Amino acid sequence: MFRLKTLICCAAMLLLLCGQPGQSQAAEVWVFFRPDIPLHVATLNHLKEKTEHDLVFCPVGKTTFSFLESRPPACAVVLGDAAQQLALSMLWKVKILVTLVDQPSADKRVVFLNTSQPAALQIEMLKNFRKDLAVIWYPYVSERFAPDAGLSEAATANGVRIEACRLADPRKLPKALHSLNATDTAAILPPDPGIMNDAIIKAILLSSFRSRTPVAGFSDAMARQGAAFAYILSPENLAGALSEHIDEIVENRQLPDQHKVFKPWHLILNVTVLEKLNFSVPENIRHQAKKIY
Repeated sequence: MFRLKTLICCAAMLLLLCGQPGQSQAAEVWVFFRPDIPLHVATLNHLKEKTEHDLVFCPVGKTTFSFLESRPPACAVVLGDAAQQLALSMLWKVKILVTLVDQPSADKRVVFLNTSQPAALQIEMLKNFRKDLAVIWYPYVSERFAPDAGLSEAATANGVRIEACRLADPRKLPKALHSLNATDTAAILPPDPGIMNDAIIKAILLSSFRSRTPVAGFSDAMARQGAAFAYILSPENLAGALSEHIDEIVENRQLPDQHKVFKPWHLILNVTVLEKLNFSVPENIRHQAKKIY
């Protein structure tokens, strides 16, 4: 009899402990994404490994409104503009963690993880090589890639000026490239599909090589092709950041900051190009690089 009472007491204590507030429990998290975009799929594969919460995948084009109305998730994660539009059609008042979008919605449920290129890091890195840096040449084609507030603020903080150059007419590119001849100038290339044309990229990189002007790219391929360096977003690091913010939303149950900035960028460094441009690469910068060419 005594043994039975002891077992009952232990079971009751376990139930009480499991029900204590603050104890971490798996929550259902809906993830909206486009299954035809490799970055989305790779990020979600890593997210499955990094979070203990129950992920429910809601691919764009395959998720029904009846499902969205079936029950509320603990929170939602959104990758991309199309996924954001779908997620916002939910009626539930739950937090929606949004990333990889051009413009986050003003909906009060949205928590935005900004993955724009890290302008401050780019400018600081360029100043390591061009000590007298005064001007950043910034070419773009699409208006959505025009210099934004983040780039302007980073430039002001570092005492440099942004020379924006819209390349709407490719025939004007040769004249525009003359800006790279100034000895106090470097360049930052945005991930604008309009300048990803192979002929444009090659012309910019060739001109920068001739004028010994360092260029900040935006991808591993661009660093390999001839940019001095690039800060890239890896699916694994993005998944890690998302996992942390999911925990914050689910476990704290408090209103988090509505705007968050992605920080774990990977530095890809082209030491071969930098040395050919007669720039020395300090050891501390080499150690920061995830990959070196």
